Amino acid sequence: MIHTVIFDIGGTLVNAPSVFNAFAEVMDPSRHEELFKFMRPIFMEIYRDEDRREFWTIKQIAAYVVKKAAVQFGIEDISSKVGEVYGDFYLKQAKLFEDTLPALDKLKKEGIKTVAVSDADADVLMRELTTFGIDKYFENIIISSDVGAYKPTDKMVAYIRERVDQPYHGILFVGDTEVDILTGQKLNAHSVLIRRNGKFRYSADYQISDLSNIFGIISELENE
Repeated sequence: MIHTVIFDIGGTLVNAPSVFNAFAEVMDPSRHEELFKFMRPIFMEIYRDEDRREFWTIKQIAAYVVKKAAVQFGIEDISSKVGEVYGDFYLKQAKLFEDTLPALDKLKKEGIKTVAVSDADADVLMRELTTFGIDKYFENIIISSDVGAYKPTDKMVAYIRERVDQPYHGILFVGDTEVDILTGQKLNAHSVLIRRNGKFRYSADYQISDLSNIFGIISELENE
């Protein structure tokens, strides 16, 4: 029996452009593509490094990347403004996917708990969730900046375990990226990949194209 659904936020429930679009636009719109291609790989290398001794928040990683880009391209260093740019641009550009509210409403009506697990900075994410009015749906909101770790690290998985009811085979972990699928697998939950875009090396237990497909999975598992 499925008792809990864990959701990633960005790319799963909320449709938002890459934050590097914001930085590139502010730094030099005429070199937007060059800046984007330069910054994103550096960011991802730090973000996905599970062996780093010191945890950096999204804003800290972004500030480092922006500073490097400013030197590389000989343009203004806006690293001191990344929090403002990150938060404001994200909220102006982001919107809920059309299937988000119907799925959350139906899960609530069926008595299935929902939990949010997001790699984000808490101030930006909570502002986002309250702006969209979806914070009220989640029994727990687990954010990387509060945990001091990103998905799919063991520290993040342990933190989720402490805050989510067992049995873990009664959980769906729904996300749109490899880190979400790996986190669900480490948790021994049913991993569900929503294919908003992209190709992935890892296969999930289930693949869906719309959040409404979750309820077919729940019915299938209950009938096993």
